[in-house]
Amino acid sequence: MRLHTISADGAEFQPLTEAIDVRGAPCWSPDGKWIVTGGYDASGPGLFKIPAEGGVPIRLHAKPGLNPVWSPDGTLIVYAGATMSRFAPLLAIRPDGRPFELPPIGVGAGRGINRAHHRFTPDGKGLIYLRGLDPGEDFWRLDLKTGQTKLLASLGHGTSMSFDITPDGKQIIFDRVRENSDIVLIDLPN
Repeated sequence: MRLHTISADGAEFQPLTEAIDVRGAPCWSPDGKWIVTGGYDASGPGLFKIPAEGGVPIRLHAKPGLNPVWSPDGTLIVYAGATMSRFAPLLAIRPDGRPFELPPIGVGAGRGINRAHHRFTPDGKGLIYLRGLDPGEDFWRLDLKTGQTKLLASLGHGTSMSFDITPDGKQIIFDRVRENSDIVLIDLPN
């Protein structure tokens, strides 16, 4: 899988880089100069920063990283690390490759490989994330300054497929899938 750019009128479609086999969802930097993504290059898995105008990708991390999101001020990137069992650790890194310590947080992994389980609050002071597994995930908030976590909403049964935060930071918008089917066995007479 490759990243491509396309002009606003759809006339120009070209690969951004051939060097990375992309995994998960990429994310733009707030200034629009970079795209960060997980994937593989000739040296193996990693988290990469790619110039938006094209050019040589910069490896930020030499281990798997999926669905990175960039903080509103551009100083932090949060992503899901390598999946262990059905969870992936939530990790953080600075755009220059320096690690940033987060408390141990596991997000569900598996069928949501192309969706971020985490979003920054508009002020950049917090991180909203989904924690849990099917049949229910819960919304949590991490205060990036104190490292404290807080349960915001327990969704119960049903899985949130994706979510975002309103620009004022007061609401979470999400879609939800609920399994609502029965299986019935009917024995027919011979």
